[in-house]
Amino acid sequence: MQLLRLRTVALVGVLGVAGMGLVGVGAHAVFTTSTASAQTVTAGTVDMTLFSPFHGVTGNDTPHIRFADLGPEASTFTTWDQLVTITNRSDIPVSDITATPGDSTDGSPASRAFANEVSLCEVSLDTVIYNGPLHLAPALAIDDALAAFGQPGNTLDYAFTIFAGPALTACGTGAPGTWPAPAGFSSAPPLNPDAEGGVINPSLTVTATG
Repeated sequence: MQLLRLRTVALVGVLGVAGMGLVGVGAHAVFTTSTASAQTVTAGTVDMTLFSPFHGVTGNDTPHIRFADLGPEASTFTTWDQLVTITNRSDIPVSDITATPGDSTDGSPASRAFANEVSLCEVSLDTVIYNGPLHLAPALAIDDALAAFGQPGNTLDYAFTIFAGPALTACGTGAPGTWPAPAGFSSAPPLNPDAEGGVINPSLTVTATG
């Protein structure tokens, strides 16, 4: 940090002969000056990327990754715990790190039923973030802050699982907030016959404030 030094400049006025007559009893001359300080402020940039070690993942080390397609699946299934590492590559720290689940479909009755019957497990920092129906999952905080790039604490691991029926997940039967996450079999119901042939596109969007 640079200290700004303020310098006062003393001015010496030279009055001519004609001006001398203006300075007498009841009159005075005033000399004024001003000083100013300035600095440059640069706004940082927010740059966060994702990485997953799973086979078939595309888009690693970018803000958007896609996992390999699955299926056809049975009425009880699991995507297994899909690990994602968030890296803050910004030159500033970020906070309010939030994950927002979503699920889009082709609009068919079977796909809509499928979307309403699958479940989501989210785990971060070995804590259950969410464990329930995917279509009811809200945006939830997964961490408080990440340090700027190059500093300790600029990465965060989280895992999520899309599943139906008594599948093995990192959440097990743990409720949101449970720590440590009790990995085990879930108590979710299996898919109903009305979901047969359905297709869903689950997603998880992570946002942060810089």
